[in-house]
Amino acid sequence: MRNRYEFWFCALPSISGRKKIHMKGIFPEAEEIYRRNPKELQKRCGLTDKEKAVLSEGQKLTAAELDENMADCIQKGINLICFEDREYPSRLRHIYNPPYSLYVRGGLPRESAPAVAVIGARNCSVYGTRTAERIGMQLAERGVSVISGMALGIDGAGHRGALRALRAGGTKDAEQNSEGRRTGRTYGILGCGADICYPAGHRELYEELIRQGGVISEYPPGVSPRAMFFPQRNRIISGLSDGVIVVEAREKSGALITADFALEQGKEVYGVPGRISDSLSQGTNRLLRQGAGIFLSVEDFLKEMDIFTAFIEASDKKPKLSLEKSERLVYSCLDLSPKNLDMLLAETMFSFPELMENLESLRKKGCILEVYHNYYIRSELSDFP
Repeated sequence: MRNRYEFWFCALPSISGRKKIHMKGIFPEAEEIYRRNPKELQKRCGLTDKEKAVLSEGQKLTAAELDENMADCIQKGINLICFEDREYPSRLRHIYNPPYSLYVRGGLPRESAPAVAVIGARNCSVYGTRTAERIGMQLAERGVSVISGMALGIDGAGHRGALRALRAGGTKDAEQNSEGRRTGRTYGILGCGADICYPAGHRELYEELIRQGGVISEYPPGVSPRAMFFPQRNRIISGLSDGVIVVEAREKSGALITADFALEQGKEVYGVPGRISDSLSQGTNRLLRQGAGIFLSVEDFLKEMDIFTAFIEASDKKPKLSLEKSERLVYSCLDLSPKNLDMLLAETMFSFPELMENLESLRKKGCILEVYHNYYIRSELSDFP
């Protein structure tokens, strides 16, 4: 359960996720960091002079200002996930500089499902757009989560393809494809606050991602997009993915930064081959020359990655949750936007003790999360429809 000091600590700028994780290892409570002398914190946590100055400035915020920042996050439906939380993506825990916190609208990629990044040029060709859409759709149809950066061009096309698969299969949380597997969802990793749609022209895509997957950022609400943020967010795109597919990329493309991060993280990188005379293929063709996998079809890709077979075997073995009738009713009233007790009492018409009993039972089963005091959401870890 979050308090004002956790929100304050997560929002401190210019201190890396790696450094914040180190600080919390020494001072587990954010309130203690807020109240400690900056010079002591610098000495014990190895802060630079710039980091100490940022911390010192942050400590000048009053309790009322801290509460205002926390309320802003809650009111915008943004969930805060910290490194020590059970919900923090396991794929990110072991990258070189994991984000200490994630601001999430919607949900996070399911731990039990494979995830693949579909990335490429902003100014892409019609062929590249159609290829990325087809890849995103076919991955989602096979239960694979599609990760990208919500940018113009290839990124947006990959998202739209996955959303197309979801619309074709139905929009309910429990919808399964013809092979009995849940359709894969799609997640946009932002280089700005999770409350900001960037680019602005992707408003419809942004809203649908929140409903049918999620938008995720390491930056607090209200932080505007800056050029320096996008290369850094690329490590999260690759970190959340089991593999990366580059559809089109010029010689110096941001997509190649993501590919480099993926290789550093031990992930497989594939490129869609293109014409040698096409500038949009120079980056992908160079990747292939350097040893990246050649992407020819989703089926071949999944076989080579050994993702699909392992996913089917794990899905077949995974036990299904069983809920009581009253638990089902409470669960059906929840989604990925936090609801408080008053809302749930009105929707379920349960008595207060009855509601609390069912909420506690659902929480213990891993079906729901209490993200703030008396605010609940569905857990993306839950396999219950």
